[in-house]
Amino acid sequence: MTDAVPLDRDASERRTTKLASIMRATLPATLGLALANTCFNVAVNESALRLSGPLVSNGPVFAAVAAMALGMLLLARRREHLRSSTVRLGAAWCIVAQVVAAAALGLLEAALVDVTAARLVAVTVLEAASLGALGFWLRSARGLSAAAAAVVVFGAVIVSEPLICVAAFLPSGAAYALLAAEGGAQALCLHFLQRRPWGEEAFRSAGVASAAGRSGAEPANAATGTAGYFGLARSMADDKRLLIVTAVGIWILALAKAVIRVFPLGVPIPYTPATLGVYFVLTMIVAAVLLYVALDENSDVMTAGIWLVMQNLAVLALLACSFFPDNLDIGLSFTYVLDVLLLAYTWYVALAFMNFGQQDPYYYVGGGLIAFLLPRALTNLGMPVLLGAINQAAATTAIAAALLLLCAQFLFLRLPHLRAPAPRPDDRERSLSHAAQRAFGLEEPADTSTAMRLAIMQSHASRMQEQFLLSDREAEVLALYALGHTQDKIASELLLSPGTVHTYVKRIYSKTDLHSRQAILDYIERYVG
Repeated sequence: MTDAVPLDRDASERRTTKLASIMRATLPATLGLALANTCFNVAVNESALRLSGPLVSNGPVFAAVAAMALGMLLLARRREHLRSSTVRLGAAWCIVAQVVAAAALGLLEAALVDVTAARLVAVTVLEAASLGALGFWLRSARGLSAAAAAVVVFGAVIVSEPLICVAAFLPSGAAYALLAAEGGAQALCLHFLQRRPWGEEAFRSAGVASAAGRSGAEPANAATGTAGYFGLARSMADDKRLLIVTAVGIWILALAKAVIRVFPLGVPIPYTPATLGVYFVLTMIVAAVLLYVALDENSDVMTAGIWLVMQNLAVLALLACSFFPDNLDIGLSFTYVLDVLLLAYTWYVALAFMNFGQQDPYYYVGGGLIAFLLPRALTNLGMPVLLGAINQAAATTAIAAALLLLCAQFLFLRLPHLRAPAPRPDDRERSLSHAAQRAFGLEEPADTSTAMRLAIMQSHASRMQEQFLLSDREAEVLALYALGHTQDKIASELLLSPGTVHTYVKRIYSKTDLHSRQAILDYIERYVG
């Protein structure tokens, strides 16, 4: 019994050290994600408060969803990821659009004429640009371990929620100025993300994969997703069943949350300062607890655990609305917390698919955000008509309860059956045979997976790094270059500019005295392999 306290203290200290390390390594992505989320939420509130009519006020969300759906269709046809230069340029334009849209809204606020159409355009641009920037910041965080991904998403929640609450109490002009300032802050984050080496030491200590994780193949770091949802995604990222089950689960729970949000007759519940205060405190507490628990790579809090938390929040919100019909803002507080957690989980799932899926990262971001956003817009549009005709609070309760039950049954009956197929005995023997052949350098089987070939080449590059005193980044470039990747593709996978990759290749040639890809491969075969 006397050793219990020191052991617990050591575990706490290790988690604190790990948290600090991850935060240092992922700071630009976390801050950028928080700022983009703030801009989007303020834009949504603006459309709800300043645009009249359900169709008009939800029009910006429908436009953003349509744009993301079109983007997913286009990305599904591509065999390669978008170039890093294209991704960075798109992020820069999204940030510029946020600033311009916020400035336009500020000018429209002082207008003395009907500016509904102009305001609708500005809010639509602001929401779409904020979602585009949000997708970029998630993309910049790909390759993270399960624990590091949880730190990024919940860290962004903890940073953004105070800003969202402050913006809710500011006069409109001041809120628009805040959005413009946040756009400028995102530009600084983009600058530091490109210029500052959030380097290999910080990434390794944070449990962040190097070239393999950021290139979309299986991460080199074993900590990158052996348990929980990341482990499931690693084995089944390209199995459409996992993607569909996850998206449908998010969709059903988002729909239940949206129904509770318009309790009892289809009209959104107005928030009060007390509502925001309770919501803010609850959100910060829940996010901090989940972040702390998720630092344990073996924790299942981001699989079944977080679903239980979210569904219980929905139940509490429904009960509060039913038992306190004259104080609906009590239930609204739980609904707001659920909304934040569901969005954070959507980000987390997108990061898991980015790590192990073959599609471009924006494909997974778009799918998750559509599943999250569309139910609320559809509910705001259709529920006033449906519930207004029924005119009974019991109907809202029944619909929300049925959706929660459906969500629970769907997830907890479907997810346990999603497992990678166990290898057959002959497959196991064949893999052992191939492993022996590779170990002795006899041959590399033709059907070796991309992840395995990359892992083998990284091992070779690591040995050459020791022989020729290459830097960590040069070793990463060497592994991908020796695999046959073009310099543009290497730039895209490592989030570097093509010119920077060309410089690394020249340094590799200079340090190794090998001046072609074939010469590098010949050297590996003769002296390293």
